[in-house]
Parts: sequence; C-alpha cells; structure tokens
Amino acid sequence: MAGGKYETLKDRFLGVVGTRIAEISPWTDEGWKSSRTLDARDQIVMPGLVNAHSHLPMTLFRGLGDDLPFHDWLNKYILPLEGKLVAPDFVRVGTELACAESILGGVTTLYDMYYFEDVIAEVVDRFGLRGVLGETVFDFAAPDNKAKDGSDYRILDKLVERWGTHERIRPMIAPHAPYTCSDATLKGAAAYAQKKNILLGIHVSETRGEVEGSLKDHGKTPAQRLYDLGVMEARCCFAHCVHVTPTEIALMERTETSAVYNPESNMKLGAGAMPLRALLDGGVTVALGTDGPASNNDLNIFKEMDTGAKLQKLTESRNDAVTAPELLRMATLGGAEALGLGKITGSLEVGKFADFIIVDPRVPHMQPLYDVAAQLVYASTGQEVRTSVCHGKVLMEDRRIVGLDMTGLLKRVDEMRLRVEHALRA
Repeated sequence: MAGGKYETLKDRFLGVVGTRIAEISPWTDEGWKSSRTLDARDQIVMPGLVNAHSHLPMTLFRGLGDDLPFHDWLNKYILPLEGKLVAPDFVRVGTELACAESILGGVTTLYDMYYFEDVIAEVVDRFGLRGVLGETVFDFAAPDNKAKDGSDYRILDKLVERWGTHERIRPMIAPHAPYTCSDATLKGAAAYAQKKNILLGIHVSETRGEVEGSLKDHGKTPAQRLYDLGVMEARCCFAHCVHVTPTEIALMERTETSAVYNPESNMKLGAGAMPLRALLDGGVTVALGTDGPASNNDLNIFKEMDTGAKLQKLTESRNDAVTAPELLRMATLGGAEALGLGKITGSLEVGKFADFIIVDPRVPHMQPLYDVAAQLVYASTGQEVRTSVCHGKVLMEDRRIVGLDMTGLLKRVDEMRLRVEHALRA
C-alpha cells in the first residue's frame, strides 16, 4: 500500500529498528544482522488491519436480542443493560476480550466509541495495540454520566491529558449521533475537538428513519445539519453513511470528512447499504469497520472486506462495482487515513511505524494463490493470521498472544455473562 497503491512484492526483507520500518529491500542472505528474525517464507506480510468503527466493550452483549427489529433490540436489550451493568470493571473485561479477538484477526489499529473511555485506553495500551478512542457524549444520562454533571467531559480531559502525546493512543470526542444530540451539544463537541486538536467521531445517516426524523425536526438531512452547525469544521469521521445524499457527499469531500463502511452491521440491522461507489468517486476517504459486536457479531475485518465487496456488487448489480484492492486499501491505509493516522501507519513504507501481520495462505481454501488481493478479500477468514506486530512489538506469534492468560480472560468473561443473565431476569 506504499503511496496508496496496492502492489505485491515478492522475496523481500523488511527491517525494523525500534518501533519503525527501517528498510524494505530484496531478500539476500547477507546484509542486516538482526537480534530477532521472523521467518515469513511462502507467507504474506501486509499492513496490520484497521477497524475504523467499533464499540469494544459490547463484546459482552454479543448475541443478545438478535433478529429483533432495530428499535426493540436497542431499547429493550442494549440500552437497559448498559444502564444496569456498564461500569469500569465491565468495560475492562469487555475491552480485554475485544483486544484479544482483534489481535487474533490481524487488527493492529482500533477505533472505539463508548463509555469509561479512560479505562478502555488503559486496556488497549496494555495489549500493545494502536487506538483512536472516543468518549461518547449526548443529551441523555449515560453509564458514566448518570447525573448529567459533565462527567463525560472530565473523562475527555483525562484522556487528552494522559494520552494526548502518546504514540499509539489517540483521544477522540464522540457525540453519539445527530438524533441524540442537540445543536448545543454538537457545537460544544466540535469546539472541544478543535480546541484539543482531536478527531470527532459520530454516527451519521445509519437508518432511513434517522434521515426522515432529521428532515421532520430540523428541515435538513443529518450531514447537512452538521455542516450548517459548523461541526464539520472539526476533523470528522462519520460512521455508516448508509443514506447520505449526493449533496452531503460533496460537503464531506469539501471538509475532508471521512466515512466508515460497516457492511455486516448495516445488513444485520436492516439499515441498508452505503453508497460506497458514490463516496469513493466523490473523493471521500472511506474506511472499513465492524461496528459493535452486539450488532455484527464479531470484530473480523477480513469478513467485512468479503461481505462489503459482495454487498456492493449486489446493490449495484454489477461485478465491478468495487474491487478487491479497493477493499484491501479501505481495511489498511484507508482506515489509517480516515482516523488521521495515514502518515504513520496503514502501509509498509520506510519511516512508518512497524504495524504488520503475517498471513499464512498454505491452507486449502487459499490455494492456488494467483491473486493475493483477491484471496485476502474473498477467501481469508482471519484464522490465517499467524503473527501480529504493532509499533515494532510482537503481539502474537504462531496464533499465541504474547503474555495473555487466555483461560483467565475467558473465566472473567463468563463471570460477566452471569451478570448479564441476572440483569435480564431482574
């Protein structure tokens, strides 16, 4: 993905010094003397994947209320359970589970929008991942702002103070959505993002009902309202964008607002399909995300590439609606660019941070290997990822996450499952 262009190079040596890529050159038996060598012969070395939209602790709600109408799923399951259960210990365990799942799936950069984001940042840092992490703000009482006394902004201040200059963790502000935020809340979030020089992440035009409600209440579509309020003067990343109009796409391009495609979640919740071709052709940077595990139900970017490509071919009724290299770019460099990280990660280039994974195609469903991009997008499951490196540190080798007591983690997860089941019966 060097220079934004997909290219397959064979028989190469990738040298890492400290946290950065120091050399990419033809392989020889002489030259570099390394303190450690990762043997990737006959395998694929590629940029670590970027999950550009998720709600990590919601791993603990995975599988709840499946197949219900969207509003029943949200209002009868997710929101009541969050009100009862979401606390620092719950968030910590859910994030640990999400980080383990992400590493196993080849993700090295995570985006998160949730509550108690200071706790989430500590977990993501401990796992060695790269993260753009946003505290949710909106007009309703939240698990970490039940008294509506500004606790959300105090958490944001802590995030910025502790992580503002960190090389792997980037703080973000995350107003939930236009339909859950007043004009004042949206303006305040944008002002904070500009003052602190951080990203603003928000859900936009996920459902047709959201757009209809915005037109009824404000006389404008969601993105048009955000633009008119001056929100898009901040650095913005819009999740979903299923029902954006050509006019809104032009506004996004003009303000360099990025979009995140969440195909599996949008399909499962019946939201529809993003007009991906129109966004790409309109000059908008588009990334790939899983959304939360409660509405997907996993954090598998390989699956998102496959499903995302096929969904566009279906809705556009043409096989060339989107290509494998385009999806691969969205899952790597496109994701990094959407989150403001394109200069430091997302591609294998000298000077960038050493964020890469090793994928083993020597399995029946990946053979024969004619086209690397096509096999990664249409055949890979994520289980082929053998090794993961982030910021020059090996996080996983031969499918074992370094330093993780998986048995202990799964025991903590099961304890949280019992809490959820108790809350459902109460």
